[in-house]
Amino acid sequence: MMQNDHLPLNWRGVKVEDIKSSDRRSIVSGPFGSNIGKKFFVKEGIPLIRGNNLTLGVKKFVDEGFVYITEEKAYELRNCEAISGDIVFTAAGTLGQVGLIPSKTKYQKYIISNKQLRLRVDTHIALPDYLYYWFSSPDMRNHIINHNLGASVPLITLGVLRNLPVNLPPLPTQQKIAAIL
Repeated sequence: MMQNDHLPLNWRGVKVEDIKSSDRRSIVSGPFGSNIGKKFFVKEGIPLIRGNNLTLGVKKFVDEGFVYITEEKAYELRNCEAISGDIVFTAAGTLGQVGLIPSKTKYQKYIISNKQLRLRVDTHIALPDYLYYWFSSPDMRNHIINHNLGASVPLITLGVLRNLPVNLPPLPTQQKIAAIL
């Protein structure tokens, strides 16, 4: 699956960098650790996406089990916002966890934790649903795990994310694949 030499007709081998949205903050890491610790958690507010909200290909997004931050803190961390269509990756800890913020969620927006990376794609090139299944595939999970840069804690960086390979069919084929999966 990872080998781009033998792709079907009209498919392209690209990298995440090639399919990101034109927004300059299309690929981001979560906030610096001291900006998002327990001291900022409140009973209700803007949900913080953590590892328990992502899976290893079992479910697109676990829309429960959140801790919350205030609207003010979320505004301060607005570069780390995740909205419908965004793909979230675990950056530290259980590598290979991926989530897709669905179109129908309990909340309008989320903030990713300091152990997450977020990708916003150009939907004229790639469909988030197709990409979720691509990144959740066993081969891609292994690829991500094999790019671990951590010593004691497994870790991937924005550079690793930007360079992840994607076998990209035309949009109608992406739609068909996502619908089947």
